[in-house]
Amino acid sequence: MVTKKKYSFSFTGASALLAETLIVAEEYVRLQDWEKVKVSVQENNLMNKTKQNTSKRMYHELKKRLELLTNEQLNLLVSGSPDESKAMVLLSLIKAYSFFKDFVIEVIRTKYLLYNNIIVSSDYTSFFNTKAITHNELNTITEKTTNKVKQVLFKMLEQVGLINSAKDGIIIKPFLSDDSIKAILNDDATLLAGFLCSDAEIKTLKKIPVHG
Repeated sequence: MVTKKKYSFSFTGASALLAETLIVAEEYVRLQDWEKVKVSVQENNLMNKTKQNTSKRMYHELKKRLELLTNEQLNLLVSGSPDESKAMVLLSLIKAYSFFKDFVIEVIRTKYLLYNNIIVSSDYTSFFNTKAITHNELNTITEKTTNKVKQVLFKMLEQVGLINSAKDGIIIKPFLSDDSIKAILNDDATLLAGFLCSDAEIKTLKKIPVHG
């Protein structure tokens, strides 16, 4: 019986888009209005795309991700260090795509905490097949789309620094600055699982005063 919310695979047309995410986030922090951001991105071709449809699709996807970040997280993405910016991009992906989040927490985090630091193709296949039991949409997508989902997912994992490369699949725990931790704790401490923190680590971090 399928009872879970459907997975979205719209990320397959975009990947992590670190540079483009920063550009759109900067425009939003500057303009504070998504319609104005959309006009600015299109008219000034800020994402440097030759095809307008490509630019529109990417903007739609990035807006969907960035809207899920708090103002504190957005400001850190724009004004923080490269590591902080990348951490906020990863956070936006975790928030926007349940499929991505589930794979990171249920597969990558589990393996990392068991001192097994390499993701292999069979890990993904097992995850996909298990999720197909409760997510019928995984049984209805084409083989081409299935392959694309896997390819882009691993590319995203590499781009945000959760693995060293899509080819080698060596798991890396992302660096989180104090400001990054604060921005996540002020939102939802459970999101730290997406950064491979153990339950014990999360419990400890929650005891640290972060407000104010």
